[in-house]
Amino acid sequence: MSESPETKAMFHDLFLDGNELIDKAINAFRSHPSAENLNAVLESIRSRMHADGHFMVPVAFDEDGKSFSFHTMTARDGKHWMVAFTSTAEHRKGMPSQIVSNFIDSLLKGVLETDCPGFIINPWGQDFMLARELIEMIFQADGGVEYTVPDDPVTPELLEGGNFLKRAIEICNRNRTQMNMIKLLRILRSSMIWIPCNAVMSYADNAAMGKMLEDAEQNGSFDMLVGREIINHDPVRMVPDILQNEDGFFFPVFSSADEMGEYGEHFSKLESPFLQAMVLARNNEKQVQGIVINAFSESIVIPKELFDLIDAMSGSEDEE
Repeated sequence: MSESPETKAMFHDLFLDGNELIDKAINAFRSHPSAENLNAVLESIRSRMHADGHFMVPVAFDEDGKSFSFHTMTARDGKHWMVAFTSTAEHRKGMPSQIVSNFIDSLLKGVLETDCPGFIINPWGQDFMLARELIEMIFQADGGVEYTVPDDPVTPELLEGGNFLKRAIEICNRNRTQMNMIKLLRILRSSMIWIPCNAVMSYADNAAMGKMLEDAEQNGSFDMLVGREIINHDPVRMVPDILQNEDGFFFPVFSSADEMGEYGEHFSKLESPFLQAMVLARNNEKQVQGIVINAFSESIVIPKELFDLIDAMSGSEDEE
C-alpha cells in the first residue's frame, strides 16, 4: 500500500536535525571563500558526524527492493561524484529521486574506501565540493581518537579478553551519543564479564575450619596447618560485592579480571555472561540502581531501567 502525501509529510528524520550548522557554514564559505571559512565547513561536518548526524543520499533500488546503488553526478572535472543532501528541503529543490538517510561518518569512510573523488553537498542550492582530501582532513582532525563505537560484527572472538568492551566504554564516555550507547548495550548483551565475590562457606564447613584453627592455637603452633588439605563438604556460595555512593547501591562488574586492580585482591573472581549479572543485580537484596562497569578506571553505569532493552536486543548467538 502506498503512502499518502500527508503520511509522508508526517515523517521527520531526527538524524538530520542540526545539519543547519553545515548549511550556515557553507553559505558563509560561498560568500567569503577563505581558509578560515573552509575550516568552519569541515568542523561543522565533523561536529555533526560526532553527533550521529545523517546525510541524505540519492539511490536507485534494484528490482527486489532490498539492495540499491548510489546515484552520482558528473562534475565540471568530468569525474563522477557522490551526492549528499543536508535536509529534505535541499533534496526537494532538484530532480525527484529515491533517498536513503545514513550516518555521515559511514558515508565519508565509504568514499575513502573507493576511488570516488568525493561528495557534492546540496547540488541544487548552495553547493559544496567535499573532496576526498577534505574528508581525510576531517578524520585527521580527530587525532586518531575514536568518537564512534565500531560497527564490527559482535562475535565471541571479538569480545574475548574484554578489550573491545573496554574500548567501547571509553568511546561512549568520550562521545555519549544515542547510537554509541545502543552499540555498547548490544556488545554487553553478548559479553562475558568478571564479578568480584565473597566466598561464603556453609555453617558446618565454617565451624570445621574454626575447630581446626582452635586446635592449632591450643597446640601452640600453626605450622601444623601448612600443607594440610581442606575439603568443603557443602558448596561454597559466591556472594557478589556491592558498591555504594551517594546515589545508592551498584552492582560492580569488570571487563577483565585484571581491570579490578588492587580492589580485586580482596575477592574471589567469577566470570559470567553479562546477562547473568543483570539477573543477579535485579534480585539483589540491596535494590541496586544499576550495574557499574570498571568502577575504578574508565567506568560507566548501566541503569537498571535499561536491562529490559538489553534483554530484547539480538546478540551474537542470534546471528549464528
